[in-house]
Amino acid sequence: MTKQPDFIIMGAMKCATSSLHEQLARQPGIFMSALKEPNFFSDDDQYAKGMDWYHSHFAHAQPTDLCGESSTHYTKLPTYPQTIARLSQSLPDVNLIYVMRRPVNRLVSQYIHEWSMRIISTDINEAIAAYPELIAYSRYTLQLEPYFDAFGPDRVLSVFFVRLCSLP
Repeated sequence: MTKQPDFIIMGAMKCATSSLHEQLARQPGIFMSALKEPNFFSDDDQYAKGMDWYHSHFAHAQPTDLCGESSTHYTKLPTYPQTIARLSQSLPDVNLIYVMRRPVNRLVSQYIHEWSMRIISTDINEAIAAYPELIAYSRYTLQLEPYFDAFGPDRVLSVFFVRLCSLP
């Protein structure tokens, strides 16, 4: 039987999704894809590799393991507009985890990341005007509503990063 994810951590970018991915990977009975961000359903070049390639990321899971992957590109609207349709067609019963933090803090963290990677070379005030995705990715309602519509609110867990930090 082909293994596929039971759940997906889908963002938001710069909200500790990598930490959550790594913590879950250490838990018995949970198998997380070794490739932290396959971005299969969002990125056209990844999607073109086909479902067999995607399923290969879960091939080493035990039959009883819960499987998961993490791809923040899945909640980067409007940058990746086909994501939700592809995801709901291929994995209609998947559970989704959306991690957030204070929107301005998330935006500043993304700006610093992209500035350090030399993607953005202007100051933050100019960057906000020139790169509308800085704001769009922090508009959590914009990112989540289409998932609620496609999967139902019972399949989407929205949690703030600070809440994850306070769990025992």
